Amino acid sequence: MDVLQTVWNAISNFTVQYVANPIRTMGVWDVVDLLVLAVVLYQVYRFTRNRRAGRVLFGLGAVFVCCLIILALKLPALSYIVRLLSATAFFCIIVIFQPEIRDMLEHFANITVLNPRSNTVSRKKFALAKSVVDETVDAVEKMAATKTGALIVFEGLTKLGDYIETGKEIDARVTSKMLQTIFYENTPLHDGALIVRNMRLWAANCVLPSSKSKMDFGTMGMRHRAAVGVTEVSDALVVVISEQTGTVSVAQDGKLLRGLDADTLRDVLMTYIAGNAYLRLKRANMKKEYLAMLEKVAKVDLPKSKSTQEQSVEKEFQKIIGTDKSVTEEETESDAPSVRAEKGSQAEKAQTESNDSEL
Repeated sequence: MDVLQTVWNAISNFTVQYVANPIRTMGVWDVVDLLVLAVVLYQVYRFTRNRRAGRVLFGLGAVFVCCLIILALKLPALSYIVRLLSATAFFCIIVIFQPEIRDMLEHFANITVLNPRSNTVSRKKFALAKSVVDETVDAVEKMAATKTGALIVFEGLTKLGDYIETGKEIDARVTSKMLQTIFYENTPLHDGALIVRNMRLWAANCVLPSSKSKMDFGTMGMRHRAAVGVTEVSDALVVVISEQTGTVSVAQDGKLLRGLDADTLRDVLMTYIAGNAYLRLKRANMKKEYLAMLEKVAKVDLPKSKSTQEQSVEKEFQKIIGTDKSVTEEETESDAPSVRAEKGSQAEKAQTESNDSEL
C-alpha cells in the first residue's frame, strides 16, 4: 500500500506541476506555442509512420515511461543509471535516427518556399522540356511494345552524384533513338539506371539503392525496387518499363504508380519537369476548348417555324390518313370541273350508244 501511495503521490504532483498549473497560467503565446508543437509532432508522425523509425519511436516512448516510473519510485541504483543516460539521450537520438533526420532535412530544404523557382521553368527552357518529354514518351512507347526493360531517373533538387559515380557518364541530348539504343539488350549500358540531369542524358548503367519499405512488389523485379528505393532518399521521378509485361510505371516519393498510358505519362513528366509553367498552359488550353465549345453551342439556331419540306411532308401524311380537311376541300374544288366534264362525256357516250341501237 505504501508503494501504491508513493506512486499515486508522484503522479499527482507531476500532474499539478506540469499540467494543472500551466493551464491556469496559460496565455495567448502559450497557445500558439502548443499549436506549433502539435503541428511539428504531427509532421514527424506522418514522416515516420511508414518507416522503421516509427517502431523505434514507440520503443523510446516505452523507455521514457519506464524512466519516469523509476524516478517516481526513487530507486537509487536505477535512478542513477537513468540520470547518466539522460545526459547523452540527445546524441543517442541523433545516432539512432540519422537516416530519417537526413531525409527530413532534405525534404524541408526542397519545399517551394525555400526554392520559389524550383516548380517551374522559364519560357526559354519550356520548349526544351517539351522536346525531352516527347522524345522520352516516344521511346517508352516503343520499348514497352517490345517489352524492353528500362529504368530512367529524372533528377530533382536532390543531387544524385553518389549514384552517378557508379555508372558511366555520357552527357548526351535526350532523343528517342538514344534511349532505345542505351536499353537495347545487347548494349553494354542497358543493365542499370539511366539518370537525366538538367534535361540531358547524364549517366547510364548506374546502381540504385533497393527499397527498404514493406511494399508488396509481387512479381515485380529489381528495377521496380530500385525505382522506389531512389525516390525514398531523394525527390527524383523514375520511369520503369517491365521486361516481363511491358507495363509502364512511375515512382515518386516512395510510391509506385503502374499501368500508365502515353498521355498520362506525358502529363506526369511535364508536370514534374516544367511545373507551374505547364499547368498554366494546360489550364489555358482547357479554357480555350471550353469557350470554343460554348461558342459552338451558342451558334446553333433552333428552328422557330417548319420548313417548306417539312410542311409538304406533313400535308402528304395527313392526306394519307384523311385528317387534312383543307387539303381535301382544295382537292375537291380543284377537281370539280374535271368531274363535271367526265360526267358530260359519259352522258354523251350513253346518248350515242342509244342512237346506235335505234338505228
